[in-house]
Amino acid sequence: MLKVVAEQLDAWIIDQNVASAAEGLPRHRPCTVRVLGQTALLEARVALRLAATRDIDVRADYDDGVRREFERLLAAAGRELDPVAHQIWMPRETRYLEFYEGKFVRLLLAEPAAVLVSKALKAPQKNAPLITEYLALGPTPRFLALAKKYEVDLEQFT
Repeated sequence: MLKVVAEQLDAWIIDQNVASAAEGLPRHRPCTVRVLGQTALLEARVALRLAATRDIDVRADYDDGVRREFERLLAAAGRELDPVAHQIWMPRETRYLEFYEGKFVRLLLAEPAAVLVSKALKAPQKNAPLITEYLALGPTPRFLALAKKYEVDLEQFT
């Protein structure tokens, strides 16, 4: 779903920039959208039972006009941009995986290990079933290293 929205946003920016150039107006600059949280896990198709979510958590460097169009496109897809996503804690060394790259829009997904560490550390009760399932399937060395570094108590999930 997000890849389609990113493609639509990229096409919109191209159209807007062509019109702006013809009128001598400022153009939209390229932007990077980093997807966090549950949506990053859903879009990465991790092998976990994930609850569908309407909210999309992102950190992005787009201008306000692009943000508004992104919100409109998400709404058309039945989703909404979470206005407080900037408050989400993520490990400093989170890696972002390329998901879409257009002419003006680059969409990245936060790596699953970092998203799961964030969920385990900051909302352990809410995410207990998800983390328990993940641990039962066998966590990655990356997850274990991040959990150790950030002192996540994994015993609470067993």
